[in-house]
Amino acid sequence: MSDFDNHLPRRAFGWLTCLLAMLSGPAFANGADASRASSEVGGKTAPLRFSRDVRPILSQNCFLCHGQDEKRRGAGLRLDEREQALAELESGLRAIVPGNLEESELIARITAEDESLRMPPADSHKTLTAEQIEILKRWIIEGAEYEPHWSFIAPQQVDPPADGGANTVSNPIDAFVRARLTRDGLAIGPEADRRTLIRRVTLDLTGLPPTLAEIAEFLADERPDAYERLVDRLLASPRYGERMALDWLDAARYADTHGYHIDSQRDMWAWRDWVIKAFNDNMPFDQFTVWQLAGDLLPDATTEQQIASGFNRNHPVNFEGGAIPEEYHVEYVVDRATTTATVWLGLTIGCARCHDHKYDPITQKEFFQFFAFFNNVDEEGLDGYRGNAKPMLELPSDEQQQRRTQLTGEIAELEKQLKEREVAADESQAAWESVWRDRQANAKVRPGDWFIFGPVSLDTPAIARAETFGISAPVNLETTYANQDGSFRWLPGPQFVDGNEISLSGDSAAAYLMRQIGSAEAKTVRAQLGTSDGVQVWLNGELIWDREAQETFSPTQQELELHLREGANELLIKLVNYAWEWQFQFALDPQLEASAPANVEALLEIAKEQRTEEQAASLRNYFRANQFVNDDYRALVASLSEKRAELAELKAQVSSTMVMREREELRKTFLLDRGQYTNPTEELSPGTPRALPPLPTEGAVDRLALARWLTAPGHPLTARVTVNRLWQSLFGTGLVKTAEDFGLQGPWPANPDLLDWLAVEFIDSGWDVKQMLRLMVTSDAYRQSSASSPELFARDPDNQLLARGPRFRMPAELIRDQALAAGDMLDSRIGGASVKPYQPGDLWGELAHQKTNYKFTAQLFEQDHGADLYRRSMYTFWKRSVPPVNLVALDAPSRETCTVRRERTNTPLQALVLLNDPTFVEAARHLAERMVAAGQGDAAATIAHGFELVTARLPTEEEAAILLAEFEKQRASFGADDGAAEALLSVGESSRDETLDAATQAAWTNVALVILNLDEAITRN
Repeated sequence: MSDFDNHLPRRAFGWLTCLLAMLSGPAFANGADASRASSEVGGKTAPLRFSRDVRPILSQNCFLCHGQDEKRRGAGLRLDEREQALAELESGLRAIVPGNLEESELIARITAEDESLRMPPADSHKTLTAEQIEILKRWIIEGAEYEPHWSFIAPQQVDPPADGGANTVSNPIDAFVRARLTRDGLAIGPEADRRTLIRRVTLDLTGLPPTLAEIAEFLADERPDAYERLVDRLLASPRYGERMALDWLDAARYADTHGYHIDSQRDMWAWRDWVIKAFNDNMPFDQFTVWQLAGDLLPDATTEQQIASGFNRNHPVNFEGGAIPEEYHVEYVVDRATTTATVWLGLTIGCARCHDHKYDPITQKEFFQFFAFFNNVDEEGLDGYRGNAKPMLELPSDEQQQRRTQLTGEIAELEKQLKEREVAADESQAAWESVWRDRQANAKVRPGDWFIFGPVSLDTPAIARAETFGISAPVNLETTYANQDGSFRWLPGPQFVDGNEISLSGDSAAAYLMRQIGSAEAKTVRAQLGTSDGVQVWLNGELIWDREAQETFSPTQQELELHLREGANELLIKLVNYAWEWQFQFALDPQLEASAPANVEALLEIAKEQRTEEQAASLRNYFRANQFVNDDYRALVASLSEKRAELAELKAQVSSTMVMREREELRKTFLLDRGQYTNPTEELSPGTPRALPPLPTEGAVDRLALARWLTAPGHPLTARVTVNRLWQSLFGTGLVKTAEDFGLQGPWPANPDLLDWLAVEFIDSGWDVKQMLRLMVTSDAYRQSSASSPELFARDPDNQLLARGPRFRMPAELIRDQALAAGDMLDSRIGGASVKPYQPGDLWGELAHQKTNYKFTAQLFEQDHGADLYRRSMYTFWKRSVPPVNLVALDAPSRETCTVRRERTNTPLQALVLLNDPTFVEAARHLAERMVAAGQGDAAATIAHGFELVTARLPTEEEAAILLAEFEKQRASFGADDGAAEALLSVGESSRDETLDAATQAAWTNVALVILNLDEAITRN
């Protein structure tokens, strides 16, 4: 809590609670699910529907043991298919005999008084109610007819019902809604007032509240189509794409880190920006589907289409030590399969990974056939420690691409010029070799062999730099060191050849190199050394170079002067690694009249024609780096090294995004026993569940075929599932309450005919998302007042019947964005890299793995500053293991898995966030400044301005009086405590208006904070 809490909570929080209770509607306990249609029609009992009335009872209570899973099936009884349910059992009895209750063993068992005979058994903890038993009896008497589950039947064109006023209403949605309400003895409510309407529809279509100018313009617009014009303006706003993308990010499990224990950064914001653009461009949903699931497979796929395919690369990626690549590859593919099924099919297909689905008609074999569509991605099971995991697409800016092209050309030209000089270099090398033996005898400086100690991995680079391992000058080659990774000692290093680049690895690690250099006299010689990480160099025990920072590797990075003494000299080098691999290169002055190092001498001893290609290359590299005295050649080498280093640095700066890309060699798919990657059984080809329409027989059976199949004519699910989520975003609850489950465990639609009509209309519109949203928000059902009565709320708590307007707590991001907008602080930029606004404490550090290890990104939280603090919440950096806490407290998901329906809770922690989070406190201060400027000394006008900015309406006299009394109380309190006022006004990085009296400004800030915390402020009425 911040310091000003001594003034506001405890007094004002209790007052705020009373105000919230006064301003909000009453709360009631949940009533019955409105998705069950009435069985009374015209005073007569309508026939039961198996899908609506019977299957839910059997699915909930019986299918676990008597469904399609043969391994779990008891007594040989299967109740999910009529033919088998009516068949004679081994006992000679029949579970169901249509029209005959006495012969139906099912009825005998569910009504048995003997607990040992009664079904469901006691240990299942399931019990049939008296009403459910009567339904089963009625159903058998009526003939025990079965029908396919409604969601597996293609939606049919349904005419709007006449009893819903189809001939008089302007929007077909209302005919369906009114007809359903009439059957339940209810009626549609009155239209909400204009202020409520503009706030409601503006929040729904843009995610932001309307401005005062927009409210005034709408109130003044007396044209009969004023509301429709408002809707069209909002759908054309670039903010529309951001609002629509927010829900899609949940579904796609979008995040800025990989997840798992080592939660390093990734860059997928290019995909997020594409989603925003696609919604703003109103890309048809069938095309939107194909690009995201298989954009990379389209002929001559464009950059945009490849970026779109990143939808199924948003899953977590692991690269932890000890993890098994094959295991995690399977996990990634399972994630893609289950996410795709959830988003487009609304099915819990992942339940069939280990066995046949207990409820839905999906077998384990069909799951892995669906899995096969996503199994051929050219990826590694463990990857991503450097950022994005392959396959990825580089996205250089125009400037970067231009410079990269230029550097590539310059490097090619330098390589060409060097190649032209190779003849001279080879001739010089031949001459050098011919006189080598003569020069060897007279050499004054003779370098010895290299020895290496390590690399030794340690927790952090700082520890690796500080640890000496007991090594000191002069070096004792018998020194040993042991830790949990093993024992380390000095070993010969023949791989270290002067002038050759060597790559080492070992995480956060340290390594020592040592060699003896003999000299016939005291002499100063030069040497060149290059390394990408920390380095220390000692000569005869004296430290002559020390660098802690990382640098781009170059073989000519540092020139050293070695003051050799007569006789033996000891050169000791310590290398400290900050990342996975690091480079090292060393070369003595080629002008020395010295023999070559021992390992080079060994190569020279081999006859030229007997050297292997590797030996010849090693000797050639040594000669050209150390012995070839040619200023032109060396200038070219130096220039080439610089250009390559610049190109490497440029490549590191180029952003990328992860995409889908197929392997050239097809990866085989197997049914995995119990879902385990170690248990492959039957080899399978890609396929879809038999309960759904078959794939086209022509063409390749790949992800592109799957994507097109999802939106093909006659597909029963995709259109329904999608319009249901659009409905959910506007009405708070979908026509199918479980947006993630259209299967047998999901509820019957609240209005099946309306759902089918919307699905067919969506398809016929050309999959036009904006048209569907316009249709929904211009309906009377959407525009009605959300005022309710205790009786109506108890009868239909989720408002699925729609006898009132939608009213629900806004998503977390909209609550934060509204506060920033009210304070006139919201940064208007669209797209780009994610940002890190305020976050309490060291939350990342508490859960970080080796948080000071430079090789792992997103370990330490580094807050952004300036405008980045005030960007829309959808751009907040999303660390999977520690999601933004102020958003998670308001029920934002972790994004570890696909989420298509957010939970809504009401907890004290949410109030603490809204009262104390720096963003909300800072926004309240800026809102207060806007209020004071508009009020010009009039307290009533000041309150009215702030109230309207947040709620889109003016306060009542009673509300204004309560807020004014609170202002006076707060001003008196802050007037007696200057320090408390300053503490409150200093929250946040933005500066305050110094022309305002501190106590007065602090008081208005708390009033503004109260307004931002009103139930009406955080609720979409």
